[in-house]
Amino acid sequence: MQTATTSSRLNRDIELSPHVRVKQQEISERAIAHCQMALDRSCFFSLLRAGDMPQSLMQYAFLQYGLWRDRLHQWFGLCIVKAPSCTHPDQKLAIMSLADHTFTDLQDGHSEMFMELLQALNLDESVLQSTQRSPATLAYERSFFDRFGHGTDNFYEALAGLSGRELCVSLRNQRILQQYFDVHQLAHPEWLALHAELEVDHFLDAIRPVLIHYAEDSRKLLELWQAVEQSIDRHVQYFDDLLSEFEARIPSSLDD
Repeated sequence: MQTATTSSRLNRDIELSPHVRVKQQEISERAIAHCQMALDRSCFFSLLRAGDMPQSLMQYAFLQYGLWRDRLHQWFGLCIVKAPSCTHPDQKLAIMSLADHTFTDLQDGHSEMFMELLQALNLDESVLQSTQRSPATLAYERSFFDRFGHGTDNFYEALAGLSGRELCVSLRNQRILQQYFDVHQLAHPEWLALHAELEVDHFLDAIRPVLIHYAEDSRKLLELWQAVEQSIDRHVQYFDDLLSEFEARIPSSLDD
């Protein structure tokens, strides 16, 4: 799967100062390490790694995730609303990246790809349409607004938080492909495979304006790292919350 086939209109070959390039490499490596640690200590992903993931749990998790991703544009929209200016160079870059992500997702039929993932899990669209958002999904939807929706001076924090989620999706999908679909000798669904790669670009798209803006402010970058870290942890926690819901609703399902 080549991400170059998407309809993205962004120029990702922008010239960065040597200092920003170093900072980008540093935070990328640190974020990847934190994602792996968060996934390693997760109960949901421990089941996956151990080969103890029943299809019914995977179905439940991605039915709920499908309901959440239908409102993903709201998180990107919040970041756009919080941008103080559309002409300030790094804010302009961020706004274009946020808008491009939404455009690409809709233009390239990512929702249709997601339906194919559900089909690979032996579900159909009617099940998604009849499914209600669970408390875990509602809480996760609100979490970004709870964290960044109040006040007017946390645009860069919101971008940093969004970037952490994007990167975590890539590493999450890699594990699901390797530890579920490969284990069961199933074809890789296009949505999972594409977003195992594409979200790395989206992580960089979101974090790059932050690094450009605060390139010389190591103290502020350290504060912003906390938003990246917390966002990664919250994304992984969402799957653990879904696991808890699943176990509470169907106590015996993990024994099948």
